[in-house]
Amino acid sequence: MIHVSQVIKYYNGLKALENVSFHVREGEIFGLLGPNGAGKTTLVGILTTEIKPTRGTARIKGIDVVNDPLAVKHLIGVVPQHRSLDRKLTARENMLVMARAYGVKNPRSRVEQLFSLVGLGDRAESGIREYSGGMLQKLLVARALIHDPAILFLDEPTLGLDPQARIAIWEEILRLKDEGKTMILTTHYMEEADRLCDRVAIMNQGKIVNEGTPENLKKEGITSSVVTFELKEVSKEVMDEIVKFEEVEEVKVIEKDFMELHVYTHYAKEIIPQIMEIILKKGLRVHGLHSREPTLEDVFINLTGGRLK
Repeated sequence: MIHVSQVIKYYNGLKALENVSFHVREGEIFGLLGPNGAGKTTLVGILTTEIKPTRGTARIKGIDVVNDPLAVKHLIGVVPQHRSLDRKLTARENMLVMARAYGVKNPRSRVEQLFSLVGLGDRAESGIREYSGGMLQKLLVARALIHDPAILFLDEPTLGLDPQARIAIWEEILRLKDEGKTMILTTHYMEEADRLCDRVAIMNQGKIVNEGTPENLKKEGITSSVVTFELKEVSKEVMDEIVKFEEVEEVKVIEKDFMELHVYTHYAKEIIPQIMEIILKKGLRVHGLHSREPTLEDVFINLTGGRLK
């Protein structure tokens, strides 16, 4: 459904994308993960015909996005990160404007059908100023579906939503997958990518640094356990002593409310008491300690060096 080959994009001499290649199969949810500036927005812009690549090719159902952008637009629907609804109009009027732009036959019937699908039928006549964040996101999904596209681009579809609204959007995305829709999803929520995506591409500095199913990416990770120590501060002396242990494969420090010292190891039970002894000898206080299996976020941190914010 989507084929990207050796795509490069320069902005004023700066390389935003470097030899990006991947494919997306029919009916698949493909996730794009990466920190700000990784190239996700540029890549989606190319695939939705808003940005022209400097070099390389991108095709949607075999159609080149540069040579025939109008044909591509009829195949895709876009749920943007920044809401682009007309706040002066009602929800129904916003939908009808898009239906007419695409030349949808029987637009009123199609709009009613979509309102019913996303659960907004009783609020169709409301001005969108009265909509909650979750309702606005549902309306954007409905609007992207107005012309029954084969492919959907979902750019941070649950950003800023409360947990209940986020789950409602997740359910809608999975329902669309059951209908056979192909989707590209960009997200800052690792649990979202883990739950929804069939495959994930992790981007950093304009490149895809790894790609695969969430499960395989976690299995291919650097360890079987991640031990996290929450500390007020982490000294270089502590780090230097911990990395000397043969059982320790890698150590990373992530700054949150506390400093999180992540120790990657296959020998969690054996190594925890020894690390605790080092920390306490240095006069540091442990505010939290837990051990778990690696997550998709651990894979991301290992590949990019930072937490996805």
